[in-house]
Amino acid sequence: MILATISFTAMVSLVKLARVELSSLEIVFWRSTVAVPLAMLLAVPVGLRARSPRLLALRAGLGFVTMVGYFTAAGGLPVADLTLITKLQPVIVAVMAPLLLGSGERAGGRVALVLLLGITGCALIVAPELRGGGWYGAVALAAAVTSACAHTCVRALGSTVHPYAQVFWFQLGVLVLAGGTLWLTAGLPVPDARLWPHLAGIGVFATVGQWLMTHAYRVDRAARVAAASYTAPLFALFVDLAIFSTPPGLPALGGGALIVLAGLLLLAQRADAPVAPERVEP
Repeated sequence: MILATISFTAMVSLVKLARVELSSLEIVFWRSTVAVPLAMLLAVPVGLRARSPRLLALRAGLGFVTMVGYFTAAGGLPVADLTLITKLQPVIVAVMAPLLLGSGERAGGRVALVLLLGITGCALIVAPELRGGGWYGAVALAAAVTSACAHTCVRALGSTVHPYAQVFWFQLGVLVLAGGTLWLTAGLPVPDARLWPHLAGIGVFATVGQWLMTHAYRVDRAARVAAASYTAPLFALFVDLAIFSTPPGLPALGGGALIVLAGLLLLAQRADAPVAPERVEP
């Protein structure tokens, strides 16, 4: 999950650069045109069997909505602020997973505390954005909610669909949804050639990150795997300083500290023993 987090941080950095000239929907579509062939190369050797088509479709739909929201927010927020807001997602996963997947996903008695810490931290980051008249923080928060739903689907699919096949069907579903929506609203404009390396990089980093994340959810409980992604703010802060010359504000630092603390409390919860990896037939 830490390696997946590095891939996603690289992806959102390229998204932020591309958002200067492209809409979030365009980036989602062109990202998927790169990601689908890569995902197919990984998936074909193990088979493309889809034993849970409805759950796969739901995961793709939630992922599409999350991606559009996430890329929209990337156009108006520093990478660190965006990353910190989306770190509320593991807290939401910890609350949702036991309700949807059963008591085996229970993260322990700290869930109420981490939820309170996470919500408070998000409020500190988002509030200045709302007072300034912008809604990028609210969009990022909504994307965190839909992302939590999508990640819970990933965990539910872990024992029925091979990770490679799962990533392929996800990427294909997002491509269809993005292409159809873009065709109906704006046609399919071809980006300037200067942006092609950015879009190719977005697709590559997204595919690698999706595979790593899917494999992680396959072998351990959803809440603990999601909590491991709390290394992301460190990478995002480095990107903001090194590439965009944007230091974080005090509200972002304070709110981010609360959100990271919430994730670390989840990660430290040892009420349940680790689960054994589930074997998936090719």
